[in-house]
Amino acid sequence: MRTISPESVTAANALTARWAATAGSGDFVLSGAGVWPLLALLTGAADGPARAELEAALGIPAAAAHEGGLRLLELLGSSVDLSAALGFWVRDGVPLRPEWRASVPTGTVAPLTGQQALDDWARRYTKGLIDRFPLTVDPGTLLVLATALAADTEWQTEFRKTTLAPEDGPWRGQRTAGLTRTEPWVTDIAVLDAPTPVTRLVVRGIGDADVHLLLGPEQPGAVLEAGIAALAGTVPVRTGLDADGPGLTREEVYGHRQQDSLTVELPHFLVRSQHDLLEHPELFGLRTALDPTRGHFPGLSPQPLAVQRGAQGVLAEFGATGFTAAAVSAFGMRAGSARPALPPKRTTTALRVRFDRPFGFLLVHRVSGLAVVAGWVGTCPGVHSR
Repeated sequence: MRTISPESVTAANALTARWAATAGSGDFVLSGAGVWPLLALLTGAADGPARAELEAALGIPAAAAHEGGLRLLELLGSSVDLSAALGFWVRDGVPLRPEWRASVPTGTVAPLTGQQALDDWARRYTKGLIDRFPLTVDPGTLLVLATALAADTEWQTEFRKTTLAPEDGPWRGQRTAGLTRTEPWVTDIAVLDAPTPVTRLVVRGIGDADVHLLLGPEQPGAVLEAGIAALAGTVPVRTGLDADGPGLTREEVYGHRQQDSLTVELPHFLVRSQHDLLEHPELFGLRTALDPTRGHFPGLSPQPLAVQRGAQGVLAEFGATGFTAAAVSAFGMRAGSARPALPPKRTTTALRVRFDRPFGFLLVHRVSGLAVVAGWVGTCPGVHSR
């Protein structure tokens, strides 16, 4: 596998942060890492004002876009915990540039025959987590370009099931299925010194992906932006016993425990979202590319083409044993036209962090720092009144 440039990871993460800032304050999950490669492939094939707008949204030069998009998917596909697929469907009679067809992985291009084939593809490449393709095609749809991402991460240390019953904050008076564990790895907790501090817990997977849980008083966009900035090292980070942030408490304990400890409490959560990618076309650099009065992608086909639709279906679930996630992102195009003896007593520090109010999360590819999915748990999951 060719190494992906840090600039591409940074650019994809920046798209995720900008997108999260527009997503509101309710429950959501999104994958900028699923959309970014599609935008990169479109940028490489575009010309004129559409190319300039896409390049600005993409965050890397247009000349490097096509290769950058393919390499990002290759990075995800080579992961232990993650997988990625690229699909391209073409209506009969629509020509593709031979050099473009040759540049994508073998088996990527297929005839556009109908919705069922797209649904089957989504189901196959998300391991059954998403069973319907997020975009509906019609007779005017000439091409469809899509990515599918899936993640299956097992925790290094599992959680115990419990009941979460917040005593204050917006979830007060509610009870839900909760998870808890106590561990000696106090450096997994940190405070990100963003303009408003954010508490970050890294929940480590056995493979090469982790989940970052983020708790702060600000709106989702600001909290997730801080978490993404920390991946690039652009915000100061205080870890372990130096941390002092939202939801985090400490207690000095005299007893037989020989190590400092960190106790974590949070809800089991499952979040699903459907996104219309053209609701904010400027976010993705697509405003000009939507204009059907001319073609915008001559590097793809001699047939004049304009973007017709864009959609993403995505889900994420955090459980006792691990984390699963999947995303399908697509653009459709139309004509453009055991116990030993007790040790001596000593004083240790017991940290506790409770995610018992709205919080954010990131699924992070550990080696590259790519935020594969980002989301927000705004309502107490699966709640019932006391």
